[in-house]
Amino acid sequence: MSNQVLDLGLLAHTATAAMEALGVERIEAVADRGYFKIEDIEACEAAGVTAYVPKPIRGSAVREGFFGKEVFRYEPDQDVFICPTGAALSPRYRGKSRDNVKIDYANRDACKACALRSRCTRSFRRVSRLENEAILDRMAARLAARPDVLDHRRNSVEHPFGTIKQWMGQGAFLMRRLENVRGEFSLTALAYNIRRAITLVGVPGLIAAARA
Repeated sequence: MSNQVLDLGLLAHTATAAMEALGVERIEAVADRGYFKIEDIEACEAAGVTAYVPKPIRGSAVREGFFGKEVFRYEPDQDVFICPTGAALSPRYRGKSRDNVKIDYANRDACKACALRSRCTRSFRRVSRLENEAILDRMAARLAARPDVLDHRRNSVEHPFGTIKQWMGQGAFLMRRLENVRGEFSLTALAYNIRRAITLVGVPGLIAAARA
């Protein structure tokens, strides 16, 4: 449990804690877009966690109604992006994004004569790529190979979340301070697990399991 407001940056911490609790050296972690952060995905990979996190659709181009980055195909052998019209955008500018090296790819000449320019940019298009973005490429390939994994997460995770928050009235914690909140949620989780066990095996089955 964490008192951090956002999910961003918590995936590796949560997944490695789960590995320790289960006593395993490798684990798969499936999360929603709120956990998407390249540093976290990189930390997961280094710790033996196979992460599945969909990429958020965001950025200034998307907000302005232009093509998103996903329509630009990256060619690692040539280190270029191929735009929707087939033009190659080469690395032109280097900068920083947090602690990551960011490279901007562009092709001014192709943009000047592009028939799709009004759908892509107001001047010339830049497409950014982080120096360590191959980590995200590997995760995208895993998600493409297992598109059902996100549906499985929703089916298994959203059910207890909705039950606890709506049916059991746990909309907000009554306690303050992290240790007290841990205790409150532990009681909530225990109550949920008992209710779920009764639904699955019935009261006699639960009593038999407890005695065993």
